[in-house]
Amino acid sequence: MLPVLKSGDTVLINPRAKAEPGDIVAAHHPYIGKTKLIKRIDSIDSQGRFILVGDNPSESTDSRSFGSLAKDDILGKVVCRFKA
Repeated sequence: MLPVLKSGDTVLINPRAKAEPGDIVAAHHPYIGKTKLIKRIDSIDSQGRFILVGDNPSESTDSRSFGSLAKDDILGKVVCRFKA
């Protein structure tokens, strides 16, 4: 699948929106300090941890490489995209 977002796009997130599998979210990168990720939720496991995947798996760094993320690492659901 090709990425939904392109380099230079701007997104608006809603930190209060309920994020579910299939939604795109912004999250803190688990290993790189101030870096933020924009990924799609693949699933939420029984402990409430989020499995995130990129839309272009062959080029994406996601839960396959860094594991699941806690709910506190999720900044919010992407609710709007502005094309560059």
